[in-house]
Amino acid sequence: MEKTVMVVEDQDELRVSISTFLQNEGYQTLSARNGNEALRLLEENQKVDIILLDVMMPEKDGYETLHELRMAKNSIPIIMLTAKTDEVDKLLGLEMGADDYITKPFSLREVVARMKAVLRRTTNEQAEDEWIQQADIKINLNTYEVYVHGTKANLTPTEFKILTTLAEKPGRVYSRLQLMNIAIGEAFVNYERSIDTHVSNLRRKLSELGSSASIQTVYGIGYRFGVEA
Repeated sequence: MEKTVMVVEDQDELRVSISTFLQNEGYQTLSARNGNEALRLLEENQKVDIILLDVMMPEKDGYETLHELRMAKNSIPIIMLTAKTDEVDKLLGLEMGADDYITKPFSLREVVARMKAVLRRTTNEQAEDEWIQQADIKINLNTYEVYVHGTKANLTPTEFKILTTLAEKPGRVYSRLQLMNIAIGEAFVNYERSIDTHVSNLRRKLSELGSSASIQTVYGIGYRFGVEA
């Protein structure tokens, strides 16, 4: 059954980006620009499985919205999204009843992974390993492990995110900017050329394990996943 996610974020571009990504991952979404709008939507839509709640918003911020929901005995799982990095801010949200806390910048895959973990924890769902397999590469999306011919590859988190993104849609071309945004986050998009270093390291590690798959360069654009003939 599809899960419904409410995305509460005042930055239009980020809200749309998160919602679109979640829809592509098979989720239904509702969107709100502030706490007041979110509370109104919740009154109209009783079937919301989890809320992604930004902290810094106009009219009614994330903490106020969280407080109202918990005071009303609303137990919907809530993940706070914030640019604040202080431990005090994180602890405040958790003590007020948030289920998790994600600090910006974040990758959209991290958001999905955290959502799944919170939903399993709060609904007592049993985790089932999700795999992507392309040629001789197997990727475990739950344990963040990659195997080539049955041997575990020692990848960094950034390399894992790049490989997963490319392997999910073989042949699709991703620009360097897209890969940087997915793998590292919006704050690093001005350093998009650094993606070349990550891809180079990833290619080397896969090659050393004898993989027939390749990360192909599309000159002037970016990269795509392919399999050598």
